[in-house]
Amino acid sequence: MPAGDDLDLTPPEEQRAQKRKRWLLWILALAAALLVAGGFAARPLRDYIRGWQSRRAARASFALIERQQFDEASAKSRDALQLKFTEPQAWRAAARLLSRTNRDASALEWWKKIEQAGLLTLDDRRDCARSAIAAGELTTAATQIDQLLAQREGPQPVDILLAGQLAVRWGDTVRAGDYAQRVLADKRAKPNDVLSAAILILGITKPDSPPHIDAWKHIEDIARDPGNVESLDALVFLAQHPKPTAPATPAGAARAVTTMSTAEIADRLEKHPKALPFHQLLALKVRAGEDRWHAGDLLNRATDRYRGGDDQTLTALNTWLYTEGRYQTILDIMPLERALQRRELFLQYLDALGALGRFETVRDLLKSERFPLEPVLQHMYLATASERLGEATAVANEWQRALEAADNKAKCLALATYAEKAGAADIADSAYAKAISFAPNTRAAYDGRVRLAEAHGQTANAQKILAEILRLWPDDDHERNHEMYLRLLLGASGADAEKAVREGEVLMAREPYNWQARATVALGQLRLGHPAAALQAFSGIKAQEGSSVGPLAVRAVALDANGWKDRAKQDAHTLSAAPLLPEERALIAPLLSQQ
Repeated sequence: MPAGDDLDLTPPEEQRAQKRKRWLLWILALAAALLVAGGFAARPLRDYIRGWQSRRAARASFALIERQQFDEASAKSRDALQLKFTEPQAWRAAARLLSRTNRDASALEWWKKIEQAGLLTLDDRRDCARSAIAAGELTTAATQIDQLLAQREGPQPVDILLAGQLAVRWGDTVRAGDYAQRVLADKRAKPNDVLSAAILILGITKPDSPPHIDAWKHIEDIARDPGNVESLDALVFLAQHPKPTAPATPAGAARAVTTMSTAEIADRLEKHPKALPFHQLLALKVRAGEDRWHAGDLLNRATDRYRGGDDQTLTALNTWLYTEGRYQTILDIMPLERALQRRELFLQYLDALGALGRFETVRDLLKSERFPLEPVLQHMYLATASERLGEATAVANEWQRALEAADNKAKCLALATYAEKAGAADIADSAYAKAISFAPNTRAAYDGRVRLAEAHGQTANAQKILAEILRLWPDDDHERNHEMYLRLLLGASGADAEKAVREGEVLMAREPYNWQARATVALGQLRLGHPAAALQAFSGIKAQEGSSVGPLAVRAVALDANGWKDRAKQDAHTLSAAPLLPEERALIAPLLSQQ
């Protein structure tokens, strides 16, 4: 064999084994590389799949919300968040659902999250603005509405309507009316926009004014058109609100504005193609309101027909029965087991028991926790029951537990409102303050604190809260006037009095029937030593039933300062039993001492 030959003497089977081994090593190396790469890629891939599933669930939720299938929409919204909590579409589904079901405070938390991500659409801004107005976060609402009004192609009627609703909350009724009239005149306006604009106008105008009469006619026109998608809602509105009257004729007789009789409203409600048992029940209630001789028979008929109705119908029937003092009937038609099926029904059951004086039963039911009430509601009701049972220690404990259980703004406001009506002023004030701690821009809480402070004669405290309101809402002319009035009552004079007169006169010129503005101007002029100007502030206006009593005390002092002694004493005597602030009572004290 030649020396240069490189012969491979390895047996063939061994060569094949080595070749297989090399291939196996290559395959293992490749698999390892793929596994390493897959480890890095698996999480993004999993996130992508979860995001896609979350967005699909959110889209399903949107569709269900539009069909007002809110329970199903809620389930899809939860699915979207559980699949991927960081998915903006899941946030949007949660926010939209909460907005459309009037859980506005919770909705705002989601809308703000979406805004921080820079993802608000025009529809999002509208829902956000609606929720902010309802929740009293007017600055937040104004931010969104400004964006809507500044659209390049111009605002939609719904955007103008939102601006009007915000203006109402700011107290600027002139601007609100202008916005609402623009909506009514806009041919692009949808039926819901027209109905809402008309209702807005009714709330800010006098029954004898042309805008009021015109707005009422718009609602009647919608109600008479079965093809209008808002006709049923318009009929419900007409059924639930009293008819206005037009200006008096030269002969002095007022004529009715409405051309729809109560009988026509009831007939249309009953026969409307989309009428539900709730609407038919409302029609019976309309007839009962018109025919008091047969009201009892109509209520009996309604009770027999609708006692087994759905939750909405039964809730409405119970409300009617409660209004008429038929508390035992509520318990008869709604056994406890039925009441336990829905919170609203259970609360009506408790109210009926309370009206019958059966507070031990109320207490036992609440403590048994057969119905899973929110703890704050449970303790609120227990506080009321304990008070009626004379259990002073339990009352204090239950109110305190309710306050501790109020762990968000909405619960605090619910507790504060209930406690205020129940006469638990300290708890109400603490609950309002706690609501502010959760959300510093909660206007309703500040208003509640002012109302409580004034009701208990705490003028200085009310003035301080009003000053804080003005810090947060500097454009609120009514609250600025209110704050200046209280400062004057507390002894302000000089430059403060001059400013009060100046700004009060501006508000008077815009709102001639604003008694509070006139009182501010008059009291400011008295502080400046101008009695004639003080009395002049009340010229051209007469006190009517429901007028604020504080301004009347200022007017009595102005009358006295101008020599109208007997008239001043008479007014002071009339006001002696009125709910005046201590400083207002001090104003008329010298007049009362002269009786």
